[in-house]
Amino acid sequence: MDKLSKSRIKSVKALGTSKGRRESDCFKVEGTKLVLDTIGHFDVVTVVATAAWYDANRGRLHAGIELCQATREDLERMTSLSTAPDVIAVYRIPLVQFDPSATRTNLVLALDTIQDPGNLGTIVRIADWFGIRHIVCSRETVDIYNPKTIQSTMGALSRVAVTYHDLADLLGQLRADGVDVCGTFLGGDDIFDESTPLPSTGVIVIGNEGNGISDKIADLVTRRLTIPSYPPGEPTGESLNAAVATAITVSTFRQRELKWQRK
Repeated sequence: MDKLSKSRIKSVKALGTSKGRRESDCFKVEGTKLVLDTIGHFDVVTVVATAAWYDANRGRLHAGIELCQATREDLERMTSLSTAPDVIAVYRIPLVQFDPSATRTNLVLALDTIQDPGNLGTIVRIADWFGIRHIVCSRETVDIYNPKTIQSTMGALSRVAVTYHDLADLLGQLRADGVDVCGTFLGGDDIFDESTPLPSTGVIVIGNEGNGISDKIADLVTRRLTIPSYPPGEPTGESLNAAVATAITVSTFRQRELKWQRK
């Protein structure tokens, strides 16, 4: 087990910033559950942990991983959490590419300028739960490797590929190829009405927390949908949280798909 150097402490701490991640091409995952959920899915640079953590978990780490023993004080200096964890893993940011053919076999989520790290992480968890394996994001969407986002994914990032694009350009190409591009708006077709077509493949666009789907992206949507409030006509808040709206939308799509499969 290697000795933890001051330079290593500094480099791990720096991964809490976008600049640090960009310069090192690495990100960090903190806490036992997240580390054990992700350790086999990314290229490991190092694992930093207390001696007690290693004693309890050494059998779950594959050979060849660089291990550094840390004190609680070391971990407090490196963590991005309010309470220091027993372990921090550093991974190389993977090179992930989006294959447009995924829209022909499954649903794909497209995120239009999601800003909150917690929302993005929760959306990744929702995608994982409902079997969606690809999320495409506008370049203005928050960094998937932000430590707050990583924590919110609860390990789902191991199973969902997240990529960043000029979203209007990508959706324009997909629409030109005949791919369904769905999005939620006020005044769209009622998503709960069984006469409203909900495709089993294609793209579902999720808009910004405050402004919804931007005009540029809205022009590319082929199916406008609405999540109706209840009871109809009664005053409510202006909109749903982006992650909540995602969960309702994807759940309704999957429910409709399962219903048709069972017929």
